[in-house]
Amino acid sequence: MATITVGTNERRWLERCFATLVDSDTPGIDLTVWYVDNDSNDGSTAFVGDRFPEVRVIQNRSNVGFARANNIGMRAALDDGADYVFLVNPDTRTPKSLVRDLTEFMEIWADYGVVGPMQYEYDESGGTALSAYNDWSKTALRWGEQHAFAGDWPNHPSPASPPEGRAPNTLEHAYVQGAAFFVRAELLRTVGLFDEVFHTYYEETDLCRRARWAGWRVALRLDVGIQHFGGGGTAGSNYRRLQMRRNRYYYLLTDIDWHALPMLRLASRWLKNDLRGRGVGGVTSWWRGSWETAEAVCWLARRAPLIRARRRAHRQLGRQTVGAGRSQARSAR
Repeated sequence: MATITVGTNERRWLERCFATLVDSDTPGIDLTVWYVDNDSNDGSTAFVGDRFPEVRVIQNRSNVGFARANNIGMRAALDDGADYVFLVNPDTRTPKSLVRDLTEFMEIWADYGVVGPMQYEYDESGGTALSAYNDWSKTALRWGEQHAFAGDWPNHPSPASPPEGRAPNTLEHAYVQGAAFFVRAELLRTVGLFDEVFHTYYEETDLCRRARWAGWRVALRLDVGIQHFGGGGTAGSNYRRLQMRRNRYYYLLTDIDWHALPMLRLASRWLKNDLRGRGVGGVTSWWRGSWETAEAVCWLARRAPLIRARRRAHRQLGRQTVGAGRSQARSAR
């Protein structure tokens, strides 16, 4: 069992993040905690090495993005023999029993490939109690088990699996957020890691849909939680707007559940808002919105062959079986 935390100049969060992770109550579980540093210049790597010598540190020479940095950590964990991987953001505080609760759930419920805890407001005073849902959890509960773009196109089918065989106290939301993302190693070995084309944003949503196409269940656990501050250092930035904009189109264009006509209609709706500076990722002026949209369109055009290749690969996932992974999980009960 391994946890992976990716950080970029987030030194102020690391004390509480790692203090709670290494203090996890995991009897019978071989827990390894990893930190992947994305070229921080605030002393994060030195701090973790000095304060938490039991944490394994990987230092990237440049900021390679959220997707690739997590992939670097996940590959290291898989090579180390981890059965499960828990991606945990720096701005989180992990309850003592959470890692054990999630591991035991996956040992019992073999059809689940990705699960995540509900997220609660971050108590900066140092308290560990789970008091109130944060904004992400409120949004997830509001949209329930609809598809990822339900706010823009409500009539598309839900990605949730049938009610039969479902674990209690679960919500099969469209995706589990990467801030607290618990995944079965066998799924990663058969379905793959994050698509690094996304760089940052939508990579966990993409992995969740690929997991479902391959036959796994994906769900939020309603009975366990984690504190998560949320927002990150990119809130309101040009980087956030551009990354989220282009990645949303890339995600849609590589989604085999969307037929051409509704895909075109949804993309056209997005395009109108993006050009006005009122698209995903934040509000800006119309001229900046037009410029950023043009950049996103050019980025997508250059990746047209890759988009076609991704769609072919996604169609293949539906033909795979996960019987080996499920049998392995059952044998560990």
